[in-house]
Amino acid sequence: MDTADIRMRVLETDVAKLRLQNEESKVINAGIFEVLNDLRTVTTELRTEMTGLRSDMDGFRTDMDGFRTDMDGFRSELDKLRIGQDELRAEMRTGHAELREEISVVKRSVGNLELSMKRVEGDVAELKAGHIELRHLVAGLVK
Repeated sequence: MDTADIRMRVLETDVAKLRLQNEESKVINAGIFEVLNDLRTVTTELRTEMTGLRSDMDGFRTDMDGFRTDMDGFRSELDKLRIGQDELRAEMRTGHAELREEISVVKRSVGNLELSMKRVEGDVAELKAGHIELRHLVAGLVK
């Protein structure tokens, strides 16, 4: 073989290698484009998810603001109820003290009434005795 043949074979080998590399590049490029398309799809889906999450977070913040407002209202109402409860307790204590005082007055009155009743019973007994005595006197006069 002469030098020209060897050069020709080397060139043919190099061309074959270049063709093979070209085919490999096409396969790699096709794979890269497929990966890029998948990446675009995933990126679009992520953007959609992020938009949904932002919307959900906005709704959550709104709900939390409403919850805080409701909690402030509940605290205010609870404070009013506690004040009312304290006032009611004070009134009940006052009323209880007044009732105790009135019960004491009633007990004294009942005691006084019992004494008066005993006096009345004594007076009635004296009247009966005087009546019997009077009857005897009248009976003695009539005879």
